[in-house]
Amino acid sequence: MNVEFIIKFTEDRPTGGHKIIFDYANELIKTGNRVSFVFVADSPFNNRRYNKIKSVVHYLDYLKRKNNQKNISWYKIDSNINIKVKYKYDTDLVDLETKKIVCDVGLMMYISEKVKNFNNYFYFIQHDEKIYTDENIVREAWKLPVKKIVVATWLFNLIKNYDSNVFLVKNYINKTDFHLINPIDNRKKIVSMLIHSNPYKGTDTGIQALIKAYELYPNFKVLLFGNFEYSGTLPNNFTFLGKLSSKELRENVYNESSVFLMPSILEGWGLVATEAMACGAALVSTANGGVDDFGIDNYSALVNDVGDVNGLAYSIVKLLKNDQERILIANNGLDIVNKLIFEKSYSTFESVIL
Repeated sequence: MNVEFIIKFTEDRPTGGHKIIFDYANELIKTGNRVSFVFVADSPFNNRRYNKIKSVVHYLDYLKRKNNQKNISWYKIDSNINIKVKYKYDTDLVDLETKKIVCDVGLMMYISEKVKNFNNYFYFIQHDEKIYTDENIVREAWKLPVKKIVVATWLFNLIKNYDSNVFLVKNYINKTDFHLINPIDNRKKIVSMLIHSNPYKGTDTGIQALIKAYELYPNFKVLLFGNFEYSGTLPNNFTFLGKLSSKELRENVYNESSVFLMPSILEGWGLVATEAMACGAALVSTANGGVDDFGIDNYSALVNDVGDVNGLAYSIVKLLKNDQERILIANNGLDIVNKLIFEKSYSTFESVIL
């Protein structure tokens, strides 16, 4: 089987969405398929085709970044994967054999204007892409007569309102990278959280909740991590660790944490939360959608309303003060995420695109 992943230009830094794509691509190679990545700089669909300023900006961006698209240092891509870099995606109307997996809403809209037969096309949806672009464009894409693959139950239920041609392939945990090392009942009072530039990740809410929790219970430390440093002022008990490898995340953050905080407004899935849970951290989260598949309130997580700073703070303090409850939540979470295995997800993914 020939498989082509059509991907928007990327930066050379870890992202959960790209990791999922790369994992599936590597496994497709291992199982005897031929795989290509097509990194595309621009997708000039009708809604913005005649915006000359954006066209110039996109082309300059293409010239600046095109040589770096093949240099992905944070993930080992199988050397047998063919990597192509293009300014615009050239739709091959003759190639009816290759399975084409479109991983971006703009690219999906552009391709939809070029092809009439979607038989070999798949739209891989890892989030409600309204967090990146115009919501009306996203909803138009969801109505297209193309097979849609989604990574979370909440996305499946939402997109079913627009089109019935939807397949659920849940995300998973890479147990080689993320697993228990430090016993759950032997944790210091440490709370960890991802720092991210996208406002939907709720970084500011999380910082406020952590500060509030510290006012209530000044006996813990905070580990922040990510590819984006926080621009605000942080208290002395906050430590930021940047650009960590999977090994460093596993050993220096997740396995050191009693509690992991996910304060997002909206999550496609929440990979960092499942990674932390797989390493024994108890989850405190907002009801952000993505948490639904693994964060059951008062069982495998303490779940609060989106934006509820006080609720998140009280949940953190509750688990830090009560080891018995923290250990129970953490063990239940570990049990749930340990069932989210790559082999099952890949088997489902492969069966959809066959």
